[in-house]
Amino acid sequence: MSHVPPVIDRPDVTSVLVAEIVAGGPGRQRAVADAIVAHWRSCSWSAGLVSLTCFVSTDGELVLTYAQWSSDQALAASLRDEGGISRGVPGWGIPGVESPEPRQYKLYRVVRGGAITDPAPVPQCFPAAIFKMENETAARNWVDGLLASEEAAEGKERAYPGAIAANFHISVDGTSVFLLSEWASEEEAVAHIAEVIEPILEQVGSGDTGAGARYRHHVTLTAPEQR
Repeated sequence: MSHVPPVIDRPDVTSVLVAEIVAGGPGRQRAVADAIVAHWRSCSWSAGLVSLTCFVSTDGELVLTYAQWSSDQALAASLRDEGGISRGVPGWGIPGVESPEPRQYKLYRVVRGGAITDPAPVPQCFPAAIFKMENETAARNWVDGLLASEEAAEGKERAYPGAIAANFHISVDGTSVFLLSEWASEEEAVAHIAEVIEPILEQVGSGDTGAGARYRHHVTLTAPEQR
């Protein structure tokens, strides 16, 4: 078990599995996060599974799971296993909590901040949002258009204080874009979202999603931890 966040753009990762769970308060959020991690640790580690990460939102309302896989075939097999490491149990055993079906994504584009130090700081804040799309072509065009609009408004350097990376994923069915960003601090992320991201989202359109939620890293499991 590690308190170091995962490397989002690992070259050996072919797909990620994402689920966002509404916990409904800090106490329930901790209970959901603990139940998820306990379930992961109770399961056999699947071949092709690279890492399992649990994030918790800074407002105490949400839990986000992010699983990295190096084999789409292994991921498909894991998803067929009811109650297995990729599916969990209904509500994670906590009354009033719903367990949404996890969704498979592919990393499409990574944009790095132009003011990060070398080595880059460990991310402390992870803004995340899911945007509904009509199909894969529309999803790619939306991401490309969003980034083009940002460059037109702010320049290509992206020297935003605290910005580490923005990671754009597209679901395998093409119906959503998942954006997971990495920031050195929540304060810097909040300022950037208000000053830059929200106006651009209003310009390009984002449905009813808005700028999403802000998360902090809770825990990551990797294969050696399960042996």
